[in-house]
Amino acid sequence: MIRVGHTPFFMRFFNRYSKTGLKNHFYIGFITLSLSLISFLLPAAGSDCSSKTIYHSYISGDIEMWKRGMAELQEAYDKTTEPCVLLTLTEARYGYIGYLLGINNKTEAEPQIESFETDIERLAVFPEYRAETESFRVALLGFNMGMNPLKAMTLGPKALKQLEKAVAEDSASPAVWIEKANSEANMPAFAGGSKEKAVASFREALRLFEADPALSESNWRYLNTIVLLGQTLEKLEDYSGARQAYLKALDREPGFRRVCDELLPAVESKLK
Repeated sequence: MIRVGHTPFFMRFFNRYSKTGLKNHFYIGFITLSLSLISFLLPAAGSDCSSKTIYHSYISGDIEMWKRGMAELQEAYDKTTEPCVLLTLTEARYGYIGYLLGINNKTEAEPQIESFETDIERLAVFPEYRAETESFRVALLGFNMGMNPLKAMTLGPKALKQLEKAVAEDSASPAVWIEKANSEANMPAFAGGSKEKAVASFREALRLFEADPALSESNWRYLNTIVLLGQTLEKLEDYSGARQAYLKALDREPGFRRVCDELLPAVESKLK
């Protein structure tokens, strides 16, 4: 789902989705901006505030559809002020910011980041979303580093502490484990980075998603976690494991274009 290229310390951008769609996708840790990043779509008990528009945009790679989905969510939240709608809107905005930064459109990203910060503070008042709020705050620090990489040396340590806070808030949250995995996958080894650790953390996030079918059903964050696992395994040259991850994503969503058209064929060619 993402392709991570070399960028300055504490920065990576996710890259290439489709010619007409999400060329940059959702992966971010305190040292990454690739979306990638982070997974927060955890509806309140008894509620279903997911967005079919956002989900179908994700699997098809259509950024215009994503923008329509954001507009729908904003309208719904303005009418209802439902907390789980706010959560889904914040998630969608997070993904769009990652896309904008990935294509270096900082002009449009700046007001979106401001709105993202406002949404986080609104979400923070709801106890059921504390883990997601703390994880979003890690993302916010990453976005600010993406806007100005010179801030990485000051914001990077803050992001580390914020990640620790998110883990302490709720170690049973998939969102937290994804953030942990993202940082482990991209930190230098001297700072504690380890792709092997990241694989274990991605798998724990998937386990938590799958423990509650409501969290994995038609959830783009769940699919994205499978893809991130596959890509990390590829970097470890575990091509068989990566293939299994991509097949798992297609088993859940056969119409997942990025996996079907690019990721799976590429890893299968390495197995020949």
